[in-house]
Amino acid sequence: MKTRHATDMEIQKFIFDQSECASHTIEHIRSCEECNESVKSYLSLSSIIKEQPEPTLEYNLSKLVLDQLPPIKEPETSHNYLINFIVISLGGLIFLSLFLFKETTIYLLDNRLIQQTYFIISIILFISSIVVFDLFKSFTKKVEFLNNL
Repeated sequence: MKTRHATDMEIQKFIFDQSECASHTIEHIRSCEECNESVKSYLSLSSIIKEQPEPTLEYNLSKLVLDQLPPIKEPETSHNYLINFIVISLGGLIFLSLFLFKETTIYLLDNRLIQQTYFIISIILFISSIVVFDLFKSFTKKVEFLNNL
């Protein structure tokens, strides 16, 4: 048998979740008059709390909070067609110059696999122009977002 009485925490574990209670604590509470009185008090208090009506607010709290928040700024979507046109035109000029000066490019490269080299360079330039264009667009979107803060 235990010589000391169960603590409030142990009594609450005994009442609400006996699986969390140590076996010697359960034995002590069942055999001790003083601990049994504490158990009855906690059960009584618990039943009184459960009988209380659930509190309700007499006003719409969410509406009051939402009314105090600043309105959300919709980001301005500006389509910069001039920048798009310039980037696409530069890509077109690169391909056009490679096509018109194919012989010069081939002569400068002096490679047996001339056609493949021309094709690879064209693909690299095309992908590079797309990547630069995409980076520029994402950069402008980020700057616009920061300006709207």
